Amino acid sequence: MLKRIIILLIPAIFAVCAASAQVNVEISQEKVLENGQKFYLHTVQQGQTLYSICKAYSAKEKDVLNVNPELQLGTLSIGQVIKIPIENEISKDGKYIVYTVKKGETLYSLLKRFNTTEKEFYDANPKLNRNESIRAGDDIYFPIKDKSDANTTVIDIKPQEETSPANTETPRDDAKYIYHTVEKGETLYKITKKYEISIDELTAENPSIADRPLSIGETIRIPRKQKAEDNVTVIDLSGSVNNNDNAENNNNYNGSETEEPDSASIYTDKKNFTVALLMSFETGANLRDLASQEKRKVPQKIRTATERAVDFYSGCLVALENFKHEDIHITFRTYDIGKDNTILTEMVDAGKLDDVDMILGPAYKSQVDYLNSLNLGIPMLLPFVTDETVLKNYPNNIMLNPSKQDIRNEVAKYAAQIDNCNALIIRGTSDDSKSSSAKYLEAMRNAGVTASELDFNGSSIEAIGNSIQKGKENLIVVTFENEMAITRVLTQVFKLCENNKITLIADPKIMNYESIDPNYYAEVNYTYYSNISINYKNLDVKSFISKFHNAFLCEPNTDAYIAADAINYFIPLLQQAGKKLTSIIDQNHVQEGIGGKRQYVSASGYNPKSYSNKEVYIYTIQKDYSFSIVYPTNENTDNK
Repeated sequence: MLKRIIILLIPAIFAVCAASAQVNVEISQEKVLENGQKFYLHTVQQGQTLYSICKAYSAKEKDVLNVNPELQLGTLSIGQVIKIPIENEISKDGKYIVYTVKKGETLYSLLKRFNTTEKEFYDANPKLNRNESIRAGDDIYFPIKDKSDANTTVIDIKPQEETSPANTETPRDDAKYIYHTVEKGETLYKITKKYEISIDELTAENPSIADRPLSIGETIRIPRKQKAEDNVTVIDLSGSVNNNDNAENNNNYNGSETEEPDSASIYTDKKNFTVALLMSFETGANLRDLASQEKRKVPQKIRTATERAVDFYSGCLVALENFKHEDIHITFRTYDIGKDNTILTEMVDAGKLDDVDMILGPAYKSQVDYLNSLNLGIPMLLPFVTDETVLKNYPNNIMLNPSKQDIRNEVAKYAAQIDNCNALIIRGTSDDSKSSSAKYLEAMRNAGVTASELDFNGSSIEAIGNSIQKGKENLIVVTFENEMAITRVLTQVFKLCENNKITLIADPKIMNYESIDPNYYAEVNYTYYSNISINYKNLDVKSFISKFHNAFLCEPNTDAYIAADAINYFIPLLQQAGKKLTSIIDQNHVQEGIGGKRQYVSASGYNPKSYSNKEVYIYTIQKDYSFSIVYPTNENTDNK
């Protein structure tokens, strides 16, 4: 069964989630001894992650993964029992380190390691016979010399290294590390900022600096930034994960075919397909944000773009299970490509996309434009980019959400259904707002709606009082999203609601603005457009929610539904036509997806091989502050 594979791709991000939730992890009192190694037996509780568990036990994630091989698949579920290796257990009275002797260890070596004399040792272990050797599996006690020892892993070092803490026998590896010499005034925090790594990453490579000040002149190792090939996680859809490129040919998803595709369109070259997910998870940036948030004592959260990328990825993984019985072999690669084109350029130069049959992403238009400029001939499913110029300029682009042009056209059709509609387009000061306003005006007029533009000068809407018409439904469309500007618009429109019929349409993201009084939304009859409509009574929806919750212990959101519908719609097309799947998209077909209807069309002016999902849903706020669909009018009212 599919489990939390995602924690292997971006464990730091899930560490962030665990930290922000402040989940309490209690140390288990249940222990077991296996082959001379002692383990805690920890039972996973709700909300706990691998990171939070390891942190509570002061254990390294890689050590826990080594002794719990099932966790290599991300399997972490409530009630699951996992083993935590015990290195330095502390006695109940807090005075001793309880150490389990390993094979080959001698008392002499352990006395040196724990900086303990023979007399101190036998005083702490009165039941031991001085004439007998210690044996593997024995629990022995070493006195804690000071309080810091209780939480510090003791390292066996040579005497001459005591005055030079960074001196180590580890050979230099200049290909993997940067060797930094500490200068006067430098701190761990300054060094992590300089090299854009986390304190955990730095101390993992330099354990001796974890609990002491840095010394001027000492040398510490800085792990070099990952190259493109290091960012990839290759997922075997039949159950295993490999973080290297050599695993690709072995990571195929096998099953049996359930439907016979049209023989005229079957793609007979191969049944093995590679799908690449190109997303911006921004792990490093999130870690820096968290460090700053923790320092400022503010609630910790990860970036919105990261949340959306993780949600979309999660939806893909759950949906891919639907193909486990089909005669198709899918290699699903996931890349963290950042926000610019640096990693993408490295990937292309290294041939990382040469064998890819379909791309999911990227998230930013500049990245989409870059890949399109290379004429790779690979169909790209775009989950977040909605600028219709992409579809006009390039082939093989498929927007999973309605384009901005689709939204304007559907809002205009909604306005055309309103009796005595007076449409007012509010134009801001930015070029984007002015362009959007002009296009809205054109769409309204094409739909037969009387419309006019009004300017927002930064503080108020010019001439709005004279433009509002009594006895008509005044439909006000806002073409910008700035929080301060939106607040001022709502304040001004709010004053006009008492004697006039007003409906205000704006981007749904304004509902996240904390500076706006919720009462304003109800008074201005707030209406927004959306790409999703979920009928929670639908059995497929219930099944998806159940699978998602079992996999990730949380509920799916909008991007997860969109991802699942995309996988269910386009994998069969990939199976039929491979990279040429855009040539067999049926523009008359309406997919009844779990996230609502999907109809992919190539509108007038688009490249004939590029499409967008034209289905737009319009919601209006109700008296109880819930939202109901008002367009299309034939939609099921259970979709809220």
